[in-house]
Amino acid sequence: MSSANPAVTGRTLKAIATIGLFAAVLGGCGGGADSVAGKIISGGQEPIEISPETFAAPVPCPPMQLKSNTHLIRKFVRGKDDDPQGLLYQATIKDWANTCTQEPDGSRRIKMGLSGDVTTGPAWKGGEVVLPLRVAILSGESGDKPLASELLTVPVTVGAGAPSETWTLIENKFTVPAGRSAKVVFGFDEGRRR
Repeated sequence: MSSANPAVTGRTLKAIATIGLFAAVLGGCGGGADSVAGKIISGGQEPIEISPETFAAPVPCPPMQLKSNTHLIRKFVRGKDDDPQGLLYQATIKDWANTCTQEPDGSRRIKMGLSGDVTTGPAWKGGEVVLPLRVAILSGESGDKPLASELLTVPVTVGAGAPSETWTLIENKFTVPAGRSAKVVFGFDEGRRR
């Protein structure tokens, strides 16, 4: 006569006992069954808190535009303009980028970064170069006055005989009012060259 119940072997009893012991351990951790199970599931680490801003849509940023013919400054010894042997240095703007964040009043704050190089010439004796960099926030409407325009100075120390030095400017003082379109226009201000 065959039994409908499968035979209970030592291996089956051992598996049942192990599961029961595991459940007892989890259940016996004074209100901590969830945390023990969570630690086991997460590899023993505490849960990671994620900010809802992580999943928020990015805040649109105004486009950045290098003003025509303002990417280069060349400084010569007085009286030796355009003489290659009289070149003190030349500075360039090479890279730029920006990101924006939403302010509580609905405006957008622009964080921008600009960088470039200062390359020394044969007449350079070493010292500090102060680069005049103009940044303007222009409205999307033609004929409007700039929302902001400021001359920023970037000091760069370049040693005598140094081939070149990289400069970087990070600025976050500019904002665009809520509901306004704008663009960022920038470049060296030749009128304030030193």
